[in-house]
Amino acid sequence: MTTANDPIKSIQSRIDELEQTISEKGEQIKSRTKQLKEELQDELSPAELIRKHPLEAAGASFVGGVILGRVIKAVVSPSHKSHAVKPLPAERSNSTLSATIGIIGVELLHTAKDLGIAWIKSYIEEKKKKP
Repeated sequence: MTTANDPIKSIQSRIDELEQTISEKGEQIKSRTKQLKEELQDELSPAELIRKHPLEAAGASFVGGVILGRVIKAVVSPSHKSHAVKPLPAERSNSTLSATIGIIGVELLHTAKDLGIAWIKSYIEEKKKKP
């Protein structure tokens, strides 16, 4: 009778070994996935991208600023209506809205400029420190 149970015991022990191996491999996959996620986050962080590609980042910022400036100018600038007609009160509120949007746009551009200059200064200082 013991010989009949031996194959069952060996099969059960093999199943247990396989379950243990699967569990270990699952943990390895989880830890490697976590490590890859952290590496990708570090690699694709905005600061790291700017550090690796400063000219491309500056160019993209410049192009974005130009496009944003043109959009704001298009929104704020008066349309080509006849100036002989006195504006209605609703049109006056639109011009106030346009002026407000223009002021906000100008402030955004100044802020972007200040951030860009601060980044360039820190970049140059880092380059000076590293001979």
